[in-house]
Amino acid sequence: MESEKGEFSEEDKVKCLLWSARHCCLCGKPCGLNIEIAHIPGKEDSSDIRSAIPLCFDCHGTIGHYDPKHPKGLKVRAEELRKRRDQVYEQYTRHLVPPVLGAFALHREGLPRVGFNLANHGNFPPVRAKIKVSVFLGNELAQEIDDKHGYYSGETEWHLNPRIEIRGNFSVEPSIAERVKKGETLRLQANVTVIDVYDREHQLLPFCSTYVPESKDKSGNTTAPYWFLEPTSFENLRKRAKEKGHNL
Repeated sequence: MESEKGEFSEEDKVKCLLWSARHCCLCGKPCGLNIEIAHIPGKEDSSDIRSAIPLCFDCHGTIGHYDPKHPKGLKVRAEELRKRRDQVYEQYTRHLVPPVLGAFALHREGLPRVGFNLANHGNFPPVRAKIKVSVFLGNELAQEIDDKHGYYSGETEWHLNPRIEIRGNFSVEPSIAERVKKGETLRLQANVTVIDVYDREHQLLPFCSTYVPESKDKSGNTTAPYWFLEPTSFENLRKRAKEKGHNL
């Protein structure tokens, strides 16, 4: 059932209270029953949970008196409120996120097939995850994976029970595999969002891997292809390469 304009649903109010553990998201104090689900200033007509913020009575009154034209003092601005709220939410929900590890892997058929493994290494609790995979050739964003089930486009949630590893696979475009055969560098980036048991989303830092094709060493022996994990995102690498005026 949809909420009326400017009204948060009861389900979303419960989520806000769980995520904050009934703490005010401005002053941080525990509120018990003396808490309200307020609107971020400027979003008073929105019923979207992203516009909601749990506040004690005093802080609710404080943000209600916000005037951006006031000449003195650093008033509480909407962006600060959002970040402070997310900080409080994270403080009271991060224990619900177990170690979740993902990795690209070789597929037995080789390119354009790519293996992908995702595991919940914790003993508790179960979580869900959304995965979005981007494909790079050098500095170029070559493809956003859009598989038919939505497993790698961030549309379908993975169910990660404790101590379970899921092994899947997807395909890059055949033209990308051909370009790799001609010497271009293939890189993959996975953006992983973990969803806890209270439905709060936790965005992990992206993990990225570079594909090293089969080659011959100095002795003439053939080395098998493999993926190696990069220490940063390809957006950062592209930005750095652009500043330096060279390719990745």
